[in-house]
Amino acid sequence: MNAKILIVDDDPDIATMLEDRLQASEYGTVTAQDGVQALEMVEQEAPHLMLLDLDMPRLTGLEVLKRLPKVRPAEDLPVIVMTAHGSIQAAVEAMKDGAYDFLTKPLDKDHLLIVIGKALERDSL
Repeated sequence: MNAKILIVDDDPDIATMLEDRLQASEYGTVTAQDGVQALEMVEQEAPHLMLLDLDMPRLTGLEVLKRLPKVRPAEDLPVIVMTAHGSIQAAVEAMKDGAYDFLTKPLDKDHLLIVIGKALERDSL
């Protein structure tokens, strides 16, 4: 079974690009356009990993990270945070809130796939 990845980004172009890249690498994908949808999708779809944008409407990525343990234990769902507005402070806060890793946009496809592979490998141990 291939891993299912939840892509959470309010920019439809970025979500589509990530979907295309991940599906080409034989991952299954589901998408959410905001933090509220993301939490619903975690319950409905049981993804193996989440790619989470920080800057979104309704609930930010950091708010999703804070609420996620009520929906699913953090150790069961690695979260890779993505942002175009990367700062060390945001990265530290995301990691404190349980993120597996923090990537800045534009995403390097090869690096993204390596990070996803490591997160899924760690999750399966």
